[in-house]
Amino acid sequence: MTTLHHYNDQIVLTEVDFPDYLVRGAVLFGREAVVVWDTLTHPDDMQSLLPLLNDRRLIVVYSHADWDHVWGTAALQRPGLAVVGHRLCRRRFDADVPATLRQRRHDEPGRWDAVRLVPPDQVFDAPTTVLDLGGLTLELSPLPGHTPDSIVGLIPEHRLLLMGDTVETPLPCVPAECRLNRWQDELQRWLIDPRVATVIPAHGPWGGKEIIRRTLDYLEDLQAGRSGPDLNDLNPFYRRTHADNLNNCTPAQNPASTPHPSPAP
Repeated sequence: MTTLHHYNDQIVLTEVDFPDYLVRGAVLFGREAVVVWDTLTHPDDMQSLLPLLNDRRLIVVYSHADWDHVWGTAALQRPGLAVVGHRLCRRRFDADVPATLRQRRHDEPGRWDAVRLVPPDQVFDAPTTVLDLGGLTLELSPLPGHTPDSIVGLIPEHRLLLMGDTVETPLPCVPAECRLNRWQDELQRWLIDPRVATVIPAHGPWGGKEIIRRTLDYLEDLQAGRSGPDLNDLNPFYRRTHADNLNNCTPAQNPASTPHPSPAP
């Protein structure tokens, strides 16, 4: 069941709880258009939103194409719907996204029958793409790392940054061969950006820039081969994720995990 948190009169946060973690999206209400940032895991997750949507233009934005962010879109399909994602997000709908759905349907018969994949029909790969919703702006920027197609969304009117899976508490998922140095560089850029006061990740608590700082510290520990978090503080899901991250950040698995060179004296 989806829980709605009214952040303010223009922003509603959407959350679905799983045993090991929650998944969070958002809905942005402009005068002229409404944006659904990530449609969560299943069309059922979007049902509680339907009474809030009106005849304004509806836009879905995918933070990236992982299954728990894009499988609810079928519930929102209507004439004029626009679905926005990074160019690489669209490419994943021809590859791993349908493969994951086939596997889930095989493993859990009946549970995922209502899922209909809806790929982006508007793609971008520019440094910044701006959606004007009328009295509310969403600025989309690539932030590859967790996945190559990951993006973040800045709402400058509220100094709020939607970050998908690019940050996570207690720790993010770091796949093999990810662009680890680029990920860190982009997080550092947002950390010092004065336009950001509130950070909304897809998993874990939301809050201030300390969330970015914690993710940066974790990635730096991985690069340096330091032990990182206390495993006793992690649930089984994040223990497994941390073990995978350590393996994925070995030089053989991830050449990009080499630490940045120290600045010249």
